[in-house]
Amino acid sequence: MKILKMKNVKRVFLFVAIITATIFSYMPKALTADYLGELCWSLHSEGSTNEARLMRVGMTHMGDSGFTLQGVIDDPNIDPVIDPAIINGAAVIVGNEVFFTMNISQDLAPYPWRDTGNGQLRLNLPTLNGTFWVNYLEFDVEFSEFWESHESGTVTFTNCP
Repeated sequence: MKILKMKNVKRVFLFVAIITATIFSYMPKALTADYLGELCWSLHSEGSTNEARLMRVGMTHMGDSGFTLQGVIDDPNIDPVIDPAIINGAAVIVGNEVFFTMNISQDLAPYPWRDTGNGQLRLNLPTLNGTFWVNYLEFDVEFSEFWESHESGTVTFTNCP
């Protein structure tokens, strides 16, 4: 009886291995994603007199017009203890433009605020300059209160320091 069960386990294992190999043989582009390196943009909020923030993004080309991104936004106006904001998302080339869609989170500890946001960059492909907007949901841990805010402005492609 135990020998029969062991044969069944081996057959199942072999079946799973064949299915896995077949699936991966049809996904060559996903297995050959190219890391492009770190790119940087200067963010300038509308109506703000504060110094610009720096967005550093690690870009990976996933094939065709798709990219993934992960990185940080450094704000020189915020205490370095709570900086940076973490971002991740995707980018797609559509015609002569590049659209980034991003998720943002920031733990402002030791202060009692936690922030999340969703936003988009719309860039001119030849210059990689353009505009951005973000909707934020902020949470005050001390008082268990949420509030919403938003921001928009321009972005300028720049050299990473």
